[in-house]
Amino acid sequence: MNKSVKFLTVLFVVFLMPLAAYAEMWSPDRFRLNLRVAGSMNDSSVGAKTLKYKCPDAGGSCTTYSISDGTILANAAALDKQTSKEVGGITLQYIMEMGMIVGIHQHTTKYDTLATQTGAWTASTAGGATSAVGAVYAGALGTAYPSGTKLADRTSEGYVNFLDLGYFYDLSDIVGGMNISGGIGLPLLGNGGSTKVAYTDAGFALNGGVRNEDITADDGSAMSFFVDYGYTFGSYEALLGLRTISTESKATVDETKGLGKILGETTFTSSGSSTSYSLGFGYVF
Repeated sequence: MNKSVKFLTVLFVVFLMPLAAYAEMWSPDRFRLNLRVAGSMNDSSVGAKTLKYKCPDAGGSCTTYSISDGTILANAAALDKQTSKEVGGITLQYIMEMGMIVGIHQHTTKYDTLATQTGAWTASTAGGATSAVGAVYAGALGTAYPSGTKLADRTSEGYVNFLDLGYFYDLSDIVGGMNISGGIGLPLLGNGGSTKVAYTDAGFALNGGVRNEDITADDGSAMSFFVDYGYTFGSYEALLGLRTISTESKATVDETKGLGKILGETTFTSSGSSTSYSLGFGYVF
């Protein structure tokens, strides 16, 4: 059993069970377990980006021609493309006698991307010495790193634990045994994730000498909505669920080396959205 599942189990026992038994009017009416079986996830790659070669430069031309630091001398098109992905989800819920739903949903993701240079290096269009120096570097870079050069492999993984709050509607008066429930998942029960980048020789040369890089998000947001359809037979219940999830994370990166240097940016942002279909069972007390 991995740590995240252990965490869910402990939290369920310590937090949800006492809450469910807080008072008779809040006593649990049924327990539910849902597992993700299918769904879709948007492309989590960064997509098209621009590689940037800036001052200062190793040859000293920026100093010679009084070109300020941070000036772009040459650039090239690049593409970060998703190559594989895995999405998981597990839900534990209590439904109270008065119809309120309280539960936990854990959403997990893991995906791999491939970064490739997709265009030739071109000089800056700023004019003057900047373009002249840029033309020299664009020629050298183009010879060393032509279009199609592989730059890096990236692996990202993470999890979000949502607090589910919703309401249960009994439809048995309309259709025997049927019910529907829905609600919102709030990202209040913890989250985590990491991004690892393994650079090729070309990426190593362009990023200032970083072979492997670990990027940890320092800011993020998430939201989830769910709808479950149930059919009760005796003391048991069959469930079909639909859930949407959106996430976004931001990480501060060093613009002088690694991913920040290649992209010419100080913030790395990634986002994702997914739709999950789940099957589950319930036990009616």
